[in-house]
Parts: sequence; structure tokens; C-alpha cells
Amino acid sequence: MKQKGSMTAAMSILLLVLLSLITVSIQSSRTACARAQAVNSMDTGLYSLFSEYDRELLERYNLFFLDASYNTGRIQIAQVLNHLEDYMKPVLDSGLTKCAVQICAADGFRAASDKNGAAVKQQIIRYMKENLGNAGIEALLKKTEEEKQVLEEQENIKNNGMEEINPEETTPMPEISETNNPLEIIKSFKENGFLSFVLPSGVNVSEKTIDLSATLSKRERQQGMGDFPELETEEGFADKIFIQEYAFEKFQSFTDGAETPLAYEIEYLLGGKEGDRENLSSVVKKLLLLREISNLAFLYTNPQKRGELAACASALSFLLLIPEGMTFVQGVLAAGWAYIEGIADVKALLSGGCVPLVKDSGSWKTQLSDLRADTGITTEKGADYEEYLRILLMSVPEQELVMRIMDVIEVNLRQEEGKEKFAFDACIDTVAVSFQIAGPENKIWQAERMYSYDM
Repeated sequence: MKQKGSMTAAMSILLLVLLSLITVSIQSSRTACARAQAVNSMDTGLYSLFSEYDRELLERYNLFFLDASYNTGRIQIAQVLNHLEDYMKPVLDSGLTKCAVQICAADGFRAASDKNGAAVKQQIIRYMKENLGNAGIEALLKKTEEEKQVLEEQENIKNNGMEEINPEETTPMPEISETNNPLEIIKSFKENGFLSFVLPSGVNVSEKTIDLSATLSKRERQQGMGDFPELETEEGFADKIFIQEYAFEKFQSFTDGAETPLAYEIEYLLGGKEGDRENLSSVVKKLLLLREISNLAFLYTNPQKRGELAACASALSFLLLIPEGMTFVQGVLAAGWAYIEGIADVKALLSGGCVPLVKDSGSWKTQLSDLRADTGITTEKGADYEEYLRILLMSVPEQELVMRIMDVIEVNLRQEEGKEKFAFDACIDTVAVSFQIAGPENKIWQAERMYSYDM
């Protein structure tokens, strides 16, 4: 009997130890499960929150952003956190363990317009790299470099001037008279405004305007909170080209005729004015300058055209009774002729035609002996209007270009029902959050999480 009693006591002690171990193990497992549940709730909450991205912005412009204003135009970070907690609760309430959010606070968030649209720029570049592929990128870079070299060469030719011709070896142009004075014709063209001369027949200029002071690039913008150095990327030498190509993929120009708040969207990127007419005028003026430089380079290097200039200058110098001023008149004529030819070039571009970057005798349109006459020369070779816009966009600073792109997107999206107060500076793509979660057995866990569409 004593031996049996001894065995029972030993087993009892052993069972107590085992029960204690089992209890501790259950509690540890329950705590570990609760901890995992808490972590899962944070990740699930953030993923679900950012699944609220603006669908229209993604579908039309391939940009991932969360409208943190919820159609109010002002950032509502408290509402963002409320949504986050709502997404976390089902996970925290599930299973055998129950957890609860005690604190959910924003440590920082990045708005789309912060640092002149750095987040938008990053997404544009990433999208275009994926869209173009390596072959497309190389072709764009090569073409851009070739155009840049051509323009630089023409600028150098213009700056070096024209080779002088001996007046004594020049025969005056017989067509020149008081009624056919190229200098007066050139003066008339410049005084009467250039826009009316370059528009295709029967085409009216759009009179659409926007409130420029209300655009993202001009108004006082809402700012994000905190800094996110881990999301910053190195500047790439091809970034500007990617941004340009994105603009041409998403926006319209004069030759497209878009039914948008601004009909000439690409022209707005170049001009930054409030109305289509002003933006088109600004672009035409830049095109005229570009073509004038190219045309002067051709006049300076083509022997036939130099001879025509000398003959006309000789006739004018005798007509004006200033034979000693022939060299000066020749220079004025060259600049004016290049300008008139530029008007013909721009009219061809706006009509859907092409104009070579470097002219030759076959593509030259105007005659110095009769500047009012239209030779009717057209060519399918060369660059079209869109390609010339690409060249002009190279002169727009990158940050300014990104902000104007955001202006156009914002104005367009506000035309959609329910998005009348859409604001890019109220959209976010990154958020950093601190959590404090209460678990079983009075456990308290603290954690920090960051989520970004750019990760």
C-alpha cells in the first residue's frame, strides 16, 4: 500500500508539471498567434487601403495615387487612418485570439505634388520604360541626339554669317521695283501678325480657356508630411525624353482637335498660358524662330540663294539710292526671306504636312522676286508638327514640364462626374504609420509600417 501511495504522489507531481508546461505552451502559442494576427492586420489594412486608388487616374493616365481627400479637394488624413483601421478590424477579430487597435497614427505621407511632382515623375518614367522597351528607348535617344546636332550645326552657320559677294560682279534682279519691294513686303508680314498667315484655310482657332490661377502649378499647394529618402531615385539622362513621350501619348495638340477643356494640350505644356489661342501663338512664335534659324543656314550655304540675295540687294540699293549699303541690305533681306519661308513652313506643319530640319532647293517654298506668291511646293519628307513640338519641349525645364502635365490631367479629370474637386496635391502614393495594438494577456505591441505604390 505504501508503494502504491508513493506512485500516486509522484504521478500527481508529474501531471502538475506537465499541465503547467501545457498551459504555458498554450499561452505562448496564443500570444504568438495574436502577434502574427496583429502583423497580418497591419499589412492587410495597408494593402486594402491602397486598393482604393483612383481608378480614372489609372485607366486614363497610368498613374497610381490614392485620393486622400475623398472628393473634397483637401487632404483628410484622419479619414485615411479610419479606413485603415476599418480594414484591420476583421483580421484582428478573427480566430481564437482577439486584438484591438489602440493607436493608429500617421508618421508621414507623400503628396503627388511634393518636390514639384517627384512621385508623378517617377511613375511616368517607370511606365514609359515598360511601355517602350529597350529598342524603343535606344531609337528615341538616337533620334533626339541627331536632331540636337543638326540644330546646333545650323545655329553655328547662322552665327558665322554669310559670305560677302562683290557688288561689282552682281547683276540687279529685274523684278524688283517700287511696287515689288521685298523689304516692304517683309515689313508688312511682321506688322500684321503671324498667326493669321500660318493657319490653314477654313480653320478657326480654339478660344477655350482655363482659370490659370487655380491650376496646380500656380496655386498654393497642400504639402505632404515627413521625408522618404528611400523612395528617391537618381536622375537619368533620358528622363526628359520619357516625360515628353508620355505627354504625346496622353495629350492632344492643334492637329488633333481634342474635346477637352483645353483643345491644344501639348501647346499648353510649351506656353503655359490660360487659353488655346495664346498657347498656339506662343508655339507658332517659337516654331518661326526655329525655322528662321534653319532657313538662314540654308541661305548662307547655298550658292544659288546667295546669288539671288545679292541680285535683289543690288537692285534695292540702286532703287533706294544707297549703292554703298548693299551688304547691309543683303543681310536684312536674308533674315526677312528666312522669316517669310518660316511662315510657309509653319503653315505646312499646321496643315498636317512635313518640313525637313535641313532645307534643300527642292523643299524651298518662296521666291525672293515675288514673296507674296505661293509656290505650292509640298513635301512628305521631314518632320511633322508633332516632331517639331518634341524639339521645342526640349527647352522646357523638366520640373516645369511635369507640373504642367499635372495641370492638364487635373483639369481633365475635373470634367468627370463626381470628380469636380479632384486635386493632385490631395493625392498620396506613400504613407508611414505607427501602430499600437492590444493583444491577449494585456500584451501591447508597437510597430511601424510604410507602404508606397513606388515600392
